[in-house]
Amino acid sequence: MSLNHKTELLAPAGKWDVLQKAAEAGADAIYVGGKKFNMRLLRSEFNFTDKELKDAVEFLHQNGKKLFVTVNNLYFDWEIEQLKDYLMFLQDIDVDALIIQDTAVLELCRDLQLKLPLHASVQMGIGSADAVKFLEDNGFSRVILSKNLSLQEIEDIYKKTNLDIEYFVHGDLCISHTGQCYMSSFVAGKSSNRGQCIKPCRWSYRLRDGFLNDEAPKYYLAHNDLCLYSHLLDLIEAGVSSFKIEGRMRSADYISHLVSKYRKALDEIAADPLTYKPDTDGLQELYDQRVRDFTAGNLLGKPGIESIGLSGEREPFFPTSAVKLTSLTAEDYQGLADDTAYGNYNTELSVKVGDIESFAKLCSLGVDNLIVGCEDTWRKDNIWRKQDIARAVEIAEKNGIKVFLETPRIMLQGEMGLVNDIAEIAGKINLHGIIVNDYGSLRLIREKGLSLRGGYGFNVTNSLAVEFLAANGVERITASQEIQMENLESMLKSGTEIEVMIHGPLCGIITDFCIAGALNGRREGDCAKYCLYGDYALRDEFDQEYLIRTDRNCRNYIFYPYDLCLFPYLAVLAAAGIKYMRIDGQYYDAETLTEVVKIYKEALEGLGQGKWEQESSFNRLLQLSPRGLTAGPLLAKP
Repeated sequence: MSLNHKTELLAPAGKWDVLQKAAEAGADAIYVGGKKFNMRLLRSEFNFTDKELKDAVEFLHQNGKKLFVTVNNLYFDWEIEQLKDYLMFLQDIDVDALIIQDTAVLELCRDLQLKLPLHASVQMGIGSADAVKFLEDNGFSRVILSKNLSLQEIEDIYKKTNLDIEYFVHGDLCISHTGQCYMSSFVAGKSSNRGQCIKPCRWSYRLRDGFLNDEAPKYYLAHNDLCLYSHLLDLIEAGVSSFKIEGRMRSADYISHLVSKYRKALDEIAADPLTYKPDTDGLQELYDQRVRDFTAGNLLGKPGIESIGLSGEREPFFPTSAVKLTSLTAEDYQGLADDTAYGNYNTELSVKVGDIESFAKLCSLGVDNLIVGCEDTWRKDNIWRKQDIARAVEIAEKNGIKVFLETPRIMLQGEMGLVNDIAEIAGKINLHGIIVNDYGSLRLIREKGLSLRGGYGFNVTNSLAVEFLAANGVERITASQEIQMENLESMLKSGTEIEVMIHGPLCGIITDFCIAGALNGRREGDCAKYCLYGDYALRDEFDQEYLIRTDRNCRNYIFYPYDLCLFPYLAVLAAAGIKYMRIDGQYYDAETLTEVVKIYKEALEGLGQGKWEQESSFNRLLQLSPRGLTAGPLLAKP
């Protein structure tokens, strides 16, 4: 047997001594971050100055090795000018590639005519062949695939695409799908997508479920560390060409030890793949120097309870803990500063609904758009079937309402058949369009010639990212749920329609770890639907509940304790020029959702007439929401 492609061992470095030792231990390439614009800025002693970056390029090139630089945050418009200068500097010093999350960087590289190779960060959540093809179409040279893919899915992607494939093989694992964790933002205004995560997943919680009744605090979301040392040959055969070690804030001795073990294994595979067997002594040495216990992650199947450090005994110290959250109260109602400023203010209201009963009720209210979600979460009441969708469209047409289907935020290779099903449904009934949340779905739906809108799964935070999606056929874009008002106002100047979510539950974490199933002994392919036996939630030390919902792929959605409500700030949104608003009501019963939508409709119509006498309506929303309401990151209370 011969290998079809060369392999690369890619190591992290947060300091100069780590870079040197990793290179000496056998890394082919090193990835680092500068003192700005990267995802590891929590500790000032880490990351490289501009001079150190220049010296690192010279040192590594002299030794036949490469330097990749992480420019992998999400960015705001006020950062773009400085970002331009930084990108030009990186090209001038001849770095070998940029690792990016935000498509604004791609747009800047095009505008500045830079020749730097672009690697799609794991933060982009790339999990399908269609998504990889989309990147290839847009000039990327490498993709760092989602850590949530199985070995078979990686191989499927490799066979159907042409980009170099990079994959994490060792280090920290977040419980959430990368790029789709907003909990730190919701809890503390610290974005994990901008390198500021306070790690709510590493806190202890009590479980409330009505079945297990487990009141002992445990680390239910504390994922063990990834170690794929025993699966390197499998990964090579599946198409992985770059093997990435995580740990830009680890010591030189720790990183060099990892590099030396993986270097030896990769060299043995290259020398004779037919006779290669993983070194049990090498694996034991890795285990002896572990931080947390090891897991293979999703490579061989969905993670079970063995992938979680429930006791927390090996969890490294991190200086954060649960936060006492504040919810909106009647005192948060705001009047109009200038009654004449909002005359002729017109909005377009979209509502996401969870069942045909709610859909039919809302059609009589005169909303502009109704959204049918395809997440297919396990629920005890109705779910959307093809015949329900067809019936819904018929009802909507009679009432002059547009209907959209929305793809889930997570779409991996093995799930892309759903997007084809959505396209097929759209071709048979009079849907107005599809809302997509990932690049694979975008590419596939665009090829079908269907009207496209973008959901908040794209994490759009700046005008250049808006322009990028618009250039790729997206007609309206939902702003990131992490956005703040000053940054949103800048995005509105792009000229593309920007929609803002104004009410509904806030999903902070999406994970392939099914808490209910794992704690009840679930095994791969053997789901007893424990999630339906009770309403599951995690309780922090303040007894604040983070509800858990499960979809039909046994994927868990973990929600912030309070639902979003921007009702008292509608005048502020109007003053900012926000004309497209969205209510996520798919988890509300028909009666509650109908009343919520009525309240918003009446308030928006009054605002268009320069009137704002809505204090009683706001109080009614508070009554309808016993769990509590929040203004979220956009207009959070100080």
